Amino acid sequence: MKKIFLASLILCSVNVIHAQITITSADMPNTNDTIRFSETNDIQGLDPVLTGTNYTWNFNTLVPASQRIDTFVSVTSTPLAYQFFFNNIISYPNHKASYALRGQDIGIPSVSITEVYNYMKESSTALDHVGFGSKINSIPSSTQNNPVDREYVFPMNYNDNHMSSSEWGVSVPGFGHYGEYMDRIDTVDGWGSVTTPFGTFNCLRVKSVLHKVDTTYIDALFLGTTIPRPEEIEYKWLAAGMGKPVLKIVTTAGLVSSIEYQDMARVGVSVQEYVSVEGVSIYPNPVSDLLQLTFSTKESGNLTYRFIDLQGKELAVINHGEIQAGNQKIEIYPKKYIQSPGVYLLELNFNNEMPITKKVFITN
Repeated sequence: MKKIFLASLILCSVNVIHAQITITSADMPNTNDTIRFSETNDIQGLDPVLTGTNYTWNFNTLVPASQRIDTFVSVTSTPLAYQFFFNNIISYPNHKASYALRGQDIGIPSVSITEVYNYMKESSTALDHVGFGSKINSIPSSTQNNPVDREYVFPMNYNDNHMSSSEWGVSVPGFGHYGEYMDRIDTVDGWGSVTTPFGTFNCLRVKSVLHKVDTTYIDALFLGTTIPRPEEIEYKWLAAGMGKPVLKIVTTAGLVSSIEYQDMARVGVSVQEYVSVEGVSIYPNPVSDLLQLTFSTKESGNLTYRFIDLQGKELAVINHGEIQAGNQKIEIYPKKYIQSPGVYLLELNFNNEMPITKKVFITN
């Protein structure tokens, strides 16, 4: 009898490990939650595309290059200038946010968008990214997503799918207009267990295909452009009660561009902060010869930058070397690395932190 009970217990344990789960709004973050992520770009030959039912994903060999800590803060704790559109249930009920999360600077030609807070609205049926607050050329501003970007629909189960579109735009005195349009196609394309260096989790796998289009109008040139970005795919593994995906792998034009997974503190791995590099700008843009890159840093470190085309192909990697803390002004001659005029991406990497990307318009 004891043997039968033990066999049943083992069988039940196996079923629990590989049980198909449902993700609900209760599994999303709450205000004041903090989540530590390890980050890397090295996929180590693993294939994020593979999926299935009762599937086992093993990403245990991932090695972190850096870490960051996300803190989900109350809307009322963010700068007052950002709150008008996101804490106003009477005028903007669809954009009344539940919490905010510090985000990355946004790279726009001749425009500095810094100190970003992303605002999220959570309900029993969905999680929406309703917009962001930021300093645009040092002036506080709030920017709504209209329509909002619907990141998840609840309850979430295997084979669920949904589509949504979102759009935002900002007007910048002395520059013009910049905006982004995005189509999202989400599919829950697998379930099973995923293993990372942090542990093993029952999960749903979500594949998000993102098609983004940048729109720019430069007043001085009377020039408007619409630039489709390379296709971006997010592969996300969601587990019950974990708040954010336990693993997220992003590909751009078919190439892995970022990997992050929830983790514990690791000895020898630096914790990334968004404030180490601020106020990144490039001038002139468009540029025909000399490009001036300016920014400030709060610590010394190594700067590397690279040029990428809009298909995601790397054109050049330049190790600028060690720089000291303070205001920086770096001269770059793009035509030394790029032969044809057009639109390119300049990606900055300081101390192996999250890259900061700016678009560069190169003329004859």
